[in-house]
Amino acid sequence: MARMTVFVHPGEPKEVRDYLAAEGVPVAEEPQLPFDYLVAVGGHRVAVERKEASDFVASIVDGRLFTQLYYMSILCPLSYLVVIGSITEALIERAFRREGYIGALVSATLKRAAEGCQGHVSVIALDTFPDFLLFLKLLHKKLEEGDLVRYPRVKVSKADLKSLAVATLSTLPGVGEAYARRLIERFGTIYRVVNASRAELAAVLGERRADRVYRFLRGELGYGP
Repeated sequence: MARMTVFVHPGEPKEVRDYLAAEGVPVAEEPQLPFDYLVAVGGHRVAVERKEASDFVASIVDGRLFTQLYYMSILCPLSYLVVIGSITEALIERAFRREGYIGALVSATLKRAAEGCQGHVSVIALDTFPDFLLFLKLLHKKLEEGDLVRYPRVKVSKADLKSLAVATLSTLPGVGEAYARRLIERFGTIYRVVNASRAELAAVLGERRADRVYRFLRGELGYGP
C-alpha cells in the first residue's frame, strides 16, 4: 500500500475520487475492501463505511450492517460509520422503530470483534454528501499531520493571567514585582508594554529604568548591570 492513500471501493461514487484528487489526496481503487474506504497514512489504518440514512436503516433490517461492523473491527483499530441524511424520514419510510435504530447505534460503538484488531467503531451523523467529502479530506489531513493526542483545554482566570503577566515582566532588567504590577496596571497587557514608547515607559519606571527596559526589549542591551 502507498504511504498516504485513501483506498476507495469501486462501488462508491466517482465524485469522491475526483474531489479527493483535486484536494491533493492520493486515491486508489481497491475492489477487495469489505467496507467503503480505507484511509492509510503512515502506520495508521482507519476504515470508513458510508451509508445514506435509508440504507442504514435497511442494513439493520437485513443484517448487512453487523457483518460490515465486524470486518471494520477485525481489520482496523479505529473505524467510522458515517450516516448521511435524515434518520427520522428513513425510520418513517421503513416503519422502523426508533428504539431499534438507537439500539443499533449503541451496539455499533460498544461491540468489538473477538479477534484481530478488536477495533472501535465511531458513529457520525452528517447532513449532506458534501459534508462527507469534507470529512474524508479532514480525516486524511489529521492522520497525515499526526494530530492524534488529546489535551485538556484549561480555562485561565483573569487573575491568573495578570499574575502570569506580572511574573513575566518582573524578569526585565531593573524591573521587580512592584514595577511589573505598575506596568500591567498602566498598559493592561505584555504586548502593550513591549510596544510602549520610551516616554510611556518613563511615566511608570522613571527615565533611567525606562531607557534600560526600552533598549533591552529591542535587543540593544543585555541583562548586565
